[in-house]
Amino acid sequence: MFKIRGLITEVKQDTINTQKGEFEKMLITMTESDTGFDHVHQFEIFGVDSINVHKENVIKDKYATIEFYIKTNEYNGRYYNTLMVKHIQPDISSL
Repeated sequence: MFKIRGLITEVKQDTINTQKGEFEKMLITMTESDTGFDHVHQFEIFGVDSINVHKENVIKDKYATIEFYIKTNEYNGRYYNTLMVKHIQPDISSL
């Protein structure tokens, strides 16, 4: 499990249509601030139930700490990483 703190700069919700059905995901873009470098990361919350659990803690233009894990998928011999949200804690001082 990994943890990162930064400013949430963008929040998007998307619907994915697959052969197995329709799925919802939320994409959270965060600019990391604790390292001194402005690294930008995008995190994903997958599924309506998970989105409903976390959406009140996802506040655009506010600081938060995100606990996440890395999910990797292989496609045609290439590997793609996704940062999957486990928990979000908004910074109370920035509310």
